[in-house]
Amino acid sequence: MVKRFCILGTAGHIDHGKSSLVKALTGTDPDRLPEEKARGMTIELGFARLVLPAASVGQDAIEVGIVDVPGHERFIRTMVAGATGIDMAMLVVAADDGVMPQTREHVEVLDLLGVSRGLIAITKCDLVGAERVGEVREQVRDLVCKTGLRSWSMVGCSAKTEQGLDAVRNSIRALAMEAQARARGDVFRLAIDRVFAIHGRGTVVTGSVLSGSVTAGMTLELQPEGVTCRVREVQSHGAMIADAAGGQRAALNLTGIEKRAIERGMELATPGYLTKSRYVDALVRVLPRLDGAVQSHRRVRVCIGTREAMAMLVVLGGEAIEPGEKALVQLRFLSPITASFGQRFILRNETAQWTVGGGEVVRPVSRRMRLKDAEVVASMRHAASEDSRERLEGALRRAGFEARANLRLACEIGIEPAMVETLRRDMEKSGRMISVGAGMVHVDALRAMEDRAMAYLNRHHGSKPVEPGISRDRFVGWIDARTGAGFGKEICARLESRGAVVVRGPYVAHADFRPAMSVEDADAMACIVEEITRAGFDPPVWNSLKSVALLSKSRAKTLEDSAKTDSRLVAFAPGAYISRESLTEFERAIRALGVGGRRFKLAEVRDKLNLSRRVVQPLLEHLDRVRLTKRVGDERILMEPGR
Repeated sequence: MVKRFCILGTAGHIDHGKSSLVKALTGTDPDRLPEEKARGMTIELGFARLVLPAASVGQDAIEVGIVDVPGHERFIRTMVAGATGIDMAMLVVAADDGVMPQTREHVEVLDLLGVSRGLIAITKCDLVGAERVGEVREQVRDLVCKTGLRSWSMVGCSAKTEQGLDAVRNSIRALAMEAQARARGDVFRLAIDRVFAIHGRGTVVTGSVLSGSVTAGMTLELQPEGVTCRVREVQSHGAMIADAAGGQRAALNLTGIEKRAIERGMELATPGYLTKSRYVDALVRVLPRLDGAVQSHRRVRVCIGTREAMAMLVVLGGEAIEPGEKALVQLRFLSPITASFGQRFILRNETAQWTVGGGEVVRPVSRRMRLKDAEVVASMRHAASEDSRERLEGALRRAGFEARANLRLACEIGIEPAMVETLRRDMEKSGRMISVGAGMVHVDALRAMEDRAMAYLNRHHGSKPVEPGISRDRFVGWIDARTGAGFGKEICARLESRGAVVVRGPYVAHADFRPAMSVEDADAMACIVEEITRAGFDPPVWNSLKSVALLSKSRAKTLEDSAKTDSRLVAFAPGAYISRESLTEFERAIRALGVGGRRFKLAEVRDKLNLSRRVVQPLLEHLDRVRLTKRVGDERILMEPGR
């Protein structure tokens, strides 16, 4: 029974015998298209299955899915698509030709993609003598000596005579046994490399399973389109299977979606995991053999997964990347793509004539940035950190007040969703995540928003120094527009509680701000305060004040705005103000009546202070609003602190 699965991708120059070797090993001709057979060259990806029985008792049998790629330089993007999801590679070099241009380029691609496990097959050994085979081995050693392929074993063989085929199989078995079995995590991903329709069955896609597992009946999300579909059947190499997991080739029969809606380069994944974006941040390495530096803001072709897409490469904090050097960049795509943290890709020049370099994704979902900004540079370096906690903090800091599901965060920082939840809880305990309203916000994002709100308030004070402040509703709305509904009220309350701002009637102002007043207005306000103070518990409404009657309407309005924030006055009803001194005396009387939890009626207040009902009622209603008292039927009771 097959227990271990892995995927092997071929690589090498055109006509070096890749397809012939695959056929000799498996009995399957990977060249399936008529034009491939007619021209004698691989154009599209081919697939075959190699089953290696257990070498000894106690060992696992191994099923190797082989992806055969074209060697012609025009099909490098197809070669990269074939390398997506492979566990190991087999570089094929013909003994008669030796190292050729696409041999070099395929070695570069494998190295840039981080394919660290594989073997090198020296084919067509039946056509040359031992001396020539030795020369080719030396050529290959020189080619790979500075790459990740330098430790790969070399095996001489011939598909025609079957010389060395057992040695090739044994090398593949050894590599497969060394490879760590892929964990069946919570997240399924499949990069689509073929799509077709079968009469009576509907749409079928094929690809290498990158992670997780898939079974019939599962709902998956097609990205970057963002539409869902359901899996009807699962096959692998033509056989119906219960499920397919990482390390296997899979063909999925889908329902709920038409063939015309799918194309190679798209992905199927667990819903909510992938997020499309036009902006992807990455760490790029430029090939050392290039004639000159790669300039910032140049157009490149990006081969990522099974997709090729055009993008502008923008260098972080610099003008260019020198040959052989690395740099953080932003890839600005013409149309949205999907990716995950750490995913490898290849860069080709705009006309796809040569490979420029490659890299790995740092932030799969980004936004257009000023890449020379020191804060942006620091942020991206945090995102590229090897510490998953640091990457998560960076992602939550950038998310700000937007809720981020654990599944999406797992994709953005390259860890399992369960680990995201564990790290988030640790951050809450340490105070790095703070509860704001119904959500949790990173403390740095909250502080940054509070700083922005205070700056906005100061700008208002600077442009309108005579106004008592900014409308509280406007201030809250401004914050809501930059965070989300409900956060403005919470942040305003936080700023008020720590004394950064003061709420004066309907206005919010910086705690240190005082409205600018002319000498004339200051004198007029002094007269108004004196008149209201003399009136005690029964001051006239604003427009009935003698001090106001002498003023123009516009000036009266300006002074009333100032009155709303004047510490000597309290607005206890619309257009009605009482002196702070008189209100304090009124409150003292109310506290005496309600001492010990005693309930009291309006009439008792009226009689105690020798006032009319007309005067007492609006003052009591004001105390109800500020929660000094609470009305219970016809009675009132003092509110306990904190209630």
